[in-house]
Amino acid sequence: MIDYEGFFIEGIEQWSQFFQSCNWYAFHPLMFEIEDERNMGGFEITFIVLGFGFRARWNYRETETVQSIKRQVEEISRSATVSDDA
Repeated sequence: MIDYEGFFIEGIEQWSQFFQSCNWYAFHPLMFEIEDERNMGGFEITFIVLGFGFRARWNYRETETVQSIKRQVEEISRSATVSDDA
């Protein structure tokens, strides 16, 4: 089973995209965002300055929506395993 509740921090770097062939480029000179995602039971803060930043998220509870998504992931994983064995 996938653990959902807890805290994580993710680094953000947006400069490397300019050295690749992409369909579009997204660059944030300055960005600050706070999100209370009640449907998923999480609280998130994103902060970016000149293309470098971080995202911190706290999943404070497992909602019915999260439980439904986890069940779907398990079903897909099981069917993929059965298909691989055939």
